[in-house]
Parts: sequence; C-alpha cells; structure tokens
Amino acid sequence: MELICPKCRRAGEDTIVQFPLKAGRMIRSEGDFIIEGFLECTNDTCLETFPIVEGVPIVLRDFTAWWRTEKDAFSHIKCRSAEMDAYFESLKENDHRYFRDKSRLNSYIDFHYSTPPDRPDFMAHQADPRTYWDILTEAGRPAENSNYKRSLDLGCSVGRYTFALASFSEFSVGMDLDFNAVAYAAGLQRNIHQSFERKMHGSCFEAAEVFFEFPCNVFFLVADALDPPFSAGDFDVVAGLNLLDNVKLPLVLLGQMDALLASGGRLILGTPYEWRTDICELNQWLEKDGLDAAETLKRVLEGKMLPGMGLSYKILQERPRVPWILRNHTRYWSVFLVHIIAAEKR
Repeated sequence: MELICPKCRRAGEDTIVQFPLKAGRMIRSEGDFIIEGFLECTNDTCLETFPIVEGVPIVLRDFTAWWRTEKDAFSHIKCRSAEMDAYFESLKENDHRYFRDKSRLNSYIDFHYSTPPDRPDFMAHQADPRTYWDILTEAGRPAENSNYKRSLDLGCSVGRYTFALASFSEFSVGMDLDFNAVAYAAGLQRNIHQSFERKMHGSCFEAAEVFFEFPCNVFFLVADALDPPFSAGDFDVVAGLNLLDNVKLPLVLLGQMDALLASGGRLILGTPYEWRTDICELNQWLEKDGLDAAETLKRVLEGKMLPGMGLSYKILQERPRVPWILRNHTRYWSVFLVHIIAAEKR
C-alpha cells in the first residue's frame, strides 16, 4: 500500500504532483510488525518525516499542530526507545483530557466488540450491536464469487468494520484521526485479544476483555479523511461510518471518498446526521432546499443535486433508521438512528 506525502502534494497544471513515502529509520519491531520508527518523503525538497508509534503510522500534513492538540489525550504511547521518547518530548504539551477520552474510547470498544451485560430490560431486544454490524457487513458484501482488491474504512475508530471488510478484500485499510482508537485496533491485530475498562459510574471502571477473530490482511494508520495520503482510485470500496457529520466539510469528504474509489467501486455511508456547530458550520450541513440530510445525500450521490461535484452513483441498498446504541455507563446510554447507504460508482 503506497502512502503519499500530504505535506508536499499539490495540484499541477495537468495533474496532481505527489511523492510516495519510504521506510526511514526503523527502531523497534515485533515479528512482522514495525512498532516504532519513521516514514520519509521521497521528495528531495521536502524530506518530511512521519512517526510510527505503537505500530501506527501518523501521516498528517501538519503533524506538530495535531500533536499539540491531541498529546495529552494519548493513552497508548509507550515508547521504549530513547530516540522516540526524545522526539515526542520535543513537542509541546497541552491541557489534559485523559479521563474524558478514556471513557469515550472504552464506550466504542464495548460497542465494537462486546454486548454489555447491564443493558436495561426495555432495550434488550435492540441493544445487541450485532444487528448493526450484520447490516453493515451485508452492505459491504461484494457480488457473488468476487472479492475486493483493496478496501478503506475512513473514521475506523477501534476497527470492527475494517476487520469485517478484510474478509471480502485482499487488503483492508483502517484510518482515523483518533490515535488511541487506531492504536487499540492495531494492538488487537497483533495480540488477538486485549483488555479494556468498561465504565460503571463516575470514575469507576471495571476490567473487561475483547475476544475476536482478527484477520492479518489489515493496515491501520492515523491520517485526515479530508486529506488522505492515497492516490486516486486506489480502492474498490470506501466506507465512512458516523463520519460525515463529524468533519468540518462534509461535501469535501464526499469528494475525497469519490476520488479514492475506483470506477464501479462501492461507497458505504452510515450517518445519524448529529450535526455539531463546534465541528461543522451550519451552512455546511447537508440540508438543502428544505430537504433533510438523508434525502440531500441521496440526491448529491445520484448527481441530481450539486452536479458540479461530478458524482454519479447507483443506490444499491438503503436502511433509513438502524439503531446504534452506545453505552456510556450503566445509567447512561445514547441511541442514534443511523441512515445506511451502499452505492455503486458509475
């Protein structure tokens, strides 16, 4: 899987000028997995380096700015080499967010890989996440007797759908801006199972474990879905679950997903349209001409709205209200109704 340097990529007169990354100094490995090291840009006028931490490459145009914002939320960085320690110590610290982000991370691990034992009786018939995952797995299933060459799960969180797509693909890529989530997914791939802490109440957590069958043909990285480090048409399927309403520019995200998808490829979107003004300005929400976001999205994909984007998709499957039930703690559960679409790029 060739990664492209986001630092020096630019649009030329007739084409996009881009340079691949190469392996630089590799500091620590475990079996076939590189745990610590650096990737380097092959452009002699750039030579930007991107760190690999806990087995996860972090490939961002402005890594330092991202690090200043995210550093104190990290719970998975465990550098064992003096060189990597020195690298991260040279970057500035920020305010602590550890407890909040630990709670959120463990809620996603719980949803992706287990069925919480304390779900309330009145939602017992709905709270099993396998219904949600079964629907998404079916949405990603290719035509009979065929497989994808490459699949991409944008906003992969802790990786459940990335692993699911791997069963249909020669190679499956999971990508997210949340280092802790991606590091956990990469750790699952290396270690088969891992523990996590299920929040019970307040600051009280209870140990739990994940046991899941993890395929080997998976690669995880930290990168920006609005500036992905891949070449156009690299993937046969591109998924974005609960991502469209969690980026600054939803239409730019759709354009990037379309660019990464090969002709005839499959686009999979799952969104509750829970817009937040601290992430996305009101005028960017996909609610145009009095239509709700679900109808707007379908019309944009089909080329009936905003034709200047050049999108042309055939809707293959649609499920308008799939329950996504996220456990925060034993007395606090969040319920979202997700709109799921599978579409084919014409």
